[in-house]
Amino acid sequence: MVNHFIHRDYTVMGSEVHLDIYDDRLTVTSPGGMYNGLLIQNLNIADVSSERRNPILANVMAQLDYMEKRGSGLTRICNETKALDGYKEELKPVFKSTPTQFQTIIYATSDTQNVGDHDGGVSETKLTERQQKILNLIKESPTITGKQMSETLSVSQRTIERDLSALQKKGVLKREGKDNDGVWVVISVC
Repeated sequence: MVNHFIHRDYTVMGSEVHLDIYDDRLTVTSPGGMYNGLLIQNLNIADVSSERRNPILANVMAQLDYMEKRGSGLTRICNETKALDGYKEELKPVFKSTPTQFQTIIYATSDTQNVGDHDGGVSETKLTERQQKILNLIKESPTITGKQMSETLSVSQRTIERDLSALQKKGVLKREGKDNDGVWVVISVC
């Protein structure tokens, strides 16, 4: 969503970013095609350079930690989706553009967080691949920061914060001490 708000064409009066949610996908469409006039579907996502239509808005969003400045939005969307449980190659995000609009389609995965233990009635915790990587980083360095984790795993700091919160809610991770000088403690991993 942030990518679409940052790169949309605000000169198109009366237009808006549309978010459409379906059973099998999420579609975000914004006014304004690629800033350089090319069609995204004809390009390799890894080779797309960032050309900011709205650099001031991009800087504000970067300062608020909603995005990074380095122009990694499309690659990040692909990497974050690939890290989801149930991801398959045919579910990779699709990017489409015309001269007047840009569209991102993200397909649903069969992402299940908890699987019941039928013998004892106790929930067994299932971790995503990224959450497991976070726990491994913490085991190696209990004082690691969210920023260091986000840089190591090439995801946003907000994504790390969500995973850390989920791990704490699942009871496999806790924070001891203050934010700036505390340590992470891995409690258990099922």
